[in-house]
Amino acid sequence: MRDVLLALFLLSAFPMVIYRYQVGAMIIGFISFMYPQSNTFGFALSVQWLDIFLVLSLVGYFLKQGYKDYKHHTIISLTLFLYLWVCLSTIFAINWMFAYDLWLKFSKVLVLCYVVYAMLNTERRLMAFMKVMVISIGFYGIKGGLFTIISGGGSQVLGPINSFFADNNGMALVLTMVLPFMIFFITHAESIYQRYFALFCTLTTAIAVLGTQSRTGLAALGVTILYFTWLQKKLFRALLIIVPVAVVAFFFMPETWTERMMTTTELESDVSFQGRVDMWKASIRIANDYPILGGGYNVIYLPEVIVRYIPLGVTARAIHSAYFQMMAEHGYAGFVIFVIILGYTYYCARRMARQARNVSALPWMGDLTVAIRSSLVGYIVLGATANIAFFDLLYFVMVITAIADNLLQQHVVSKKFTLNEPVARSPKLA
Repeated sequence: MRDVLLALFLLSAFPMVIYRYQVGAMIIGFISFMYPQSNTFGFALSVQWLDIFLVLSLVGYFLKQGYKDYKHHTIISLTLFLYLWVCLSTIFAINWMFAYDLWLKFSKVLVLCYVVYAMLNTERRLMAFMKVMVISIGFYGIKGGLFTIISGGGSQVLGPINSFFADNNGMALVLTMVLPFMIFFITHAESIYQRYFALFCTLTTAIAVLGTQSRTGLAALGVTILYFTWLQKKLFRALLIIVPVAVVAFFFMPETWTERMMTTTELESDVSFQGRVDMWKASIRIANDYPILGGGYNVIYLPEVIVRYIPLGVTARAIHSAYFQMMAEHGYAGFVIFVIILGYTYYCARRMARQARNVSALPWMGDLTVAIRSSLVGYIVLGATANIAFFDLLYFVMVITAIADNLLQQHVVSKKFTLNEPVARSPKLA
């Protein structure tokens, strides 16, 4: 039954996508964020919905000549440069066939991101896309938060199968990164019902992060909320989230959860952490031998790499760090490019915050920059212990930043033009 409902919903959107290509970009976002097919068990699970809507959206985009309104952005240029770099690192990888699948996966992510960027170039479309993101991931936040409370935190909250966030760390990441956007809609909702729904999403999503039992996820959640509060200088709004989450953590979560969270202070005796340190050291050794292009995707699992770079008695496992992942797979040069992209996206959002103070036509822009920066900070914290260098949500946040910046610059330029426009003088009276 679920398969039929999902298929009917998506199939009914086909003619609308051809007529209004921006609807196709929304559905691409919906499928990318929610993976609705993972909640089915039949034929809908095997259909390549993303590919279908990508083709339909592009057909509508060119038929309607949407490319005439295209405006480029530096963030897009930087991500293109990163993509060219990973293409080179894949071609010259230690075993390029072993790296091909992940390269293809990242290629699809960037194509989808660029399609969304090109098609959603207005304020209304941007707002609608962020609502799709909040609702799609908020579904798992609400579901996971209620499950955590009902089960007393005894089981892990995991993401949908075959998704970027199927494991507990990935689930904690998407929930933490979208949380600031949920708080954004508490203030900028179009109705009181949307405001209450955004508040409910925020609370249950924060509780769901506890339910993932991800130690880095808990740290990222705390840092994100505190950073958001520091930027907005609104302690009361933060307490609306912190107090309920603290109550759940102290009175609902079991002792096993508390013991697991407390192991973050005992790193030397934590076997899991020590295993990650072994992989980080191996990544540095690989990067030292391949400093420019690295060893290629999944290099840590190659038999010849395991024999050469991983000590005897240490089991090869995921690198568990976006930064060491970039070093090992794409060299120090790839790592530098990746850090530059993160830094520039943050800088761009900070610059937008300063400019937005003088643009009254976009009253929501300042709060959006706070949400973007807080989301990036959450990613940076979680990136220290998770393989998320090519996580699709990060690049969608970059796309949101680029679209918002384009909208802001239009108003900034038009305002400067108005201020610099010469004033017509009235003729002198005779």
